[in-house]
Amino acid sequence: MAAIQYPRPLDADVARVVSQLADDRREAFEERAGIMQFDAQIPRLEAERRALLHILARYGLVGSSRLRLLQASMDGATHWLLACDGDLARERLTERSATRIAEVAFFETLQAQYGGVAFLGTEP
Repeated sequence: MAAIQYPRPLDADVARVVSQLADDRREAFEERAGIMQFDAQIPRLEAERRALLHILARYGLVGSSRLRLLQASMDGATHWLLACDGDLARERLTERSATRIAEVAFFETLQAQYGGVAFLGTEP
């Protein structure tokens, strides 16, 4: 049986994370994004971002053990970075003059900082 060919998510960061998901979680992601897009009338880009957060919150990072959540200080503010490669993320943050870079617990941070739901976005 041929593998299902899903459309590439619109946001490059979401696409990178989704590409790491096991088949059943990818299917759940697509279903959740479609429900939000069509039933809730949320634009596809936002629906995909919310769907990814839903899948990560529901299933955790099983099958995606490379995902890391980092906290860094930049320009006097705290920033959070979800990354597949912690070393590359630290390098990029350092290039942007980030200080106090630390890997933090995903679920505890998601709950404490965002009330259990966070919106993903990209910097210009």
